[in-house]
Amino acid sequence: MIKCVNEMKKKNRNQNKGYTLVELIIIIAILAVLAAAVALSVIKYIEDARQAKDVYHASIIKDALNVYPFPSDFQGRPVTYTDPVTHISETYERGWVYVDKDEIRCSDQSTALAMIYAGLVHVSPEFEENLKENEEDPHKWFPSGPDGDYIRRTNIDEYAFKNDLTVHAKRTWNTYQLDVYVDSAGNVHLGASASNAIRTQGHAKDEQTARLFASKLGLYDAKITPLGEQYTGH
Repeated sequence: MIKCVNEMKKKNRNQNKGYTLVELIIIIAILAVLAAAVALSVIKYIEDARQAKDVYHASIIKDALNVYPFPSDFQGRPVTYTDPVTHISETYERGWVYVDKDEIRCSDQSTALAMIYAGLVHVSPEFEENLKENEEDPHKWFPSGPDGDYIRRTNIDEYAFKNDLTVHAKRTWNTYQLDVYVDSAGNVHLGASASNAIRTQGHAKDEQTARLFASKLGLYDAKITPLGEQYTGH
């Protein structure tokens, strides 16, 4: 009887000795994989939310440019697009609203006024009036600044503003841009582009990201202009 009891106690001790080192390592490895998968899912979810916020802001900018009455003497930058199939060239006066992680830049008086009239950037009444008076003047007027959201004049004569419209995405793109093209008949065409490339000098071409961003705004079949931005027949 005593021998039987001792054998049962020994058996119970063997059953209760816990996990082996190998088993613990396997369990920790499985938990690490699960944690990594959850972390990646969370990161993707956060990036998708940031991306959606940028697209929402960009769509508002697109609408502001689409409804603004660009003047017949729009002070844009001349750009020529040549169709790669037909080889027909078209010349436009081009303006833009450029957005990065730090600021918003409007290329000219008209695009700045489009943003102001839509309530997307805010300036003093004097600033707005001076822009309107000088809208068709090739010699741009710039305030001494800062003035409301306006913060500075850029080295290529853009109006720079700062508010919550700046880029929020971290991985998909770090800049985006809405382009407006006015043809010789005064018709307005819109385009959009984005890039996740590091810009050192001028504009970095990033066609894949540009097309993704344009498609999210409903601007399909974007065509690359010599400057690297997008044109689409909107």
